[in-house]
Amino acid sequence: MMKKLVLALSAMALLATPLFAQTADELIEKNIKAHGGEKMKAMKSVRMTGSMKMGPIEAPFTVSKTRPEKVRMEFTVQGMTGMQAYDGTTGWAVMPFMGKKDPEKLAGDQLDDIKEEADFDGPMVDYKAKGNKVESLGKVDVEGTPAYKLKLTLKNGNEQTIYLDADNYLEIKSEGKRKIQGQETETETIIGNYKEVDGVMFPTQIENHVKGREGAQTFTISKIEVNPTIDAATFSMPAAAKTDEAPKKQ
Repeated sequence: MMKKLVLALSAMALLATPLFAQTADELIEKNIKAHGGEKMKAMKSVRMTGSMKMGPIEAPFTVSKTRPEKVRMEFTVQGMTGMQAYDGTTGWAVMPFMGKKDPEKLAGDQLDDIKEEADFDGPMVDYKAKGNKVESLGKVDVEGTPAYKLKLTLKNGNEQTIYLDADNYLEIKSEGKRKIQGQETETETIIGNYKEVDGVMFPTQIENHVKGREGAQTFTISKIEVNPTIDAATFSMPAAAKTDEAPKKQ
């Protein structure tokens, strides 16, 4: 009799386990709530200022974003300021330290990257409406921290793996593949040092690693402004600088 009872309880436990597993939608809902919920969704714009460090190079940067998908990133290296932006339709960049002083349109992987960055709430919020897919891959250990693992497939086919802290449901790590200088590379991003600003949680430390390479690209955010006034023209591609006309032949 006892043996049958144990078997019955074991069977019930096995059947009940899936009921307690959290779905991707449940995890995303908790992630949104952890970031600020309605306060996050009520934001119209944000501006973040900080510094990027890669080896001996340290560069101040500013990122400005407005809903639904506009972004501009500026960074200064050795006295020269580069920028990348997306105005909701066109992606463009100015890279003076690469000999490109005039704005150029972005295409291909670079355009995909800036469009992804321009998504104000991130690709998991309203992911179905955006054409993205999210799948829950269960609970794992991330360097001693229990985390929920999510597989995100973007509309363009790019895939990411996102890890949410099992205690607070905030992102602590992401992995993905992207092309850098024409080569497909695996990347890993460590996310942390969250700070609350106007009821919204923002990470202030982000480390990007390229697997198989030494070193990291570290972003430290020192100032976050919620709902600053940002002129729409900030995101528009400027005209190329005028050059002096060549002298007419006589």
